[in-house]
Amino acid sequence: MKSMRFTAPYSDEAIVAWLDGEMQASDAERFEAELSQDEQLAERTNMLRLNQADFARAFAPLLEDAPQSRMEEQLANVLAQQPANRPRAAGVSRRALIAASLSFLVIGSGLGYFARTAIRAQGEREKIRDLEAQYMSLYSAETLLDADSSPSALQRGLARTAQDIGLQANAQQLVLHGAELKMVRMLRYDSTSIAQIAWMHADYGPMALCISPDSHPASTELRHEQRHAMNLVWWHSRGYQFVLIGRNPAAQLQQNALTLQSALA
Repeated sequence: MKSMRFTAPYSDEAIVAWLDGEMQASDAERFEAELSQDEQLAERTNMLRLNQADFARAFAPLLEDAPQSRMEEQLANVLAQQPANRPRAAGVSRRALIAASLSFLVIGSGLGYFARTAIRAQGEREKIRDLEAQYMSLYSAETLLDADSSPSALQRGLARTAQDIGLQANAQQLVLHGAELKMVRMLRYDSTSIAQIAWMHADYGPMALCISPDSHPASTELRHEQRHAMNLVWWHSRGYQFVLIGRNPAAQLQQNALTLQSALA
């Protein structure tokens, strides 16, 4: 579809092309500029997004993982931090953030055109870490409450991890003090597969190790970041990027990262 060109007034086909990330960059910039000014276009865009029933059904488990009330609160916090006179990031206005809103955030395994656009200038590794932290910031204790953490379910997740990204691991390697292993599953960002291993920490709630294939040639030391109010400890090893994310204090998260780094070496 990127060979097609779209100009105002925008048809439904043009809106769907933008929603799917299939609009040429120059056309997308003009569309987003119009979207920031035209309330009727913003309403039509939001209506088409909400009517994408096939996506909703395909990602129903992720819709449960990211409750709408938490996403609305998260989006409101982001918008509140954006001064009205602040220059907008490349291709993203305050109205575009609202228009992109909830349905892109809940598609966790796609992680969304909204997020891709907002952080386009970042390096690929940093971009992936930011998306992982953003997604984890939506997690609460209720998110993992009904996760199937039976040995058979965890083994299926580990087998899928081995199949999709080639990383061999077992449940014994994932034991962390004060935390219960709850879920192992695959997410996806563009062409990158991401293994998400999630625990429920007794004191600090959900915590996850996200693992993605990476071209970094050598192992690195543990590094620290804070993104979307989450603490991160990340490192590279054996052709993977490992990112441990949680609300735990930095020192405790560091110790958990050291445990996992040693176990998965």
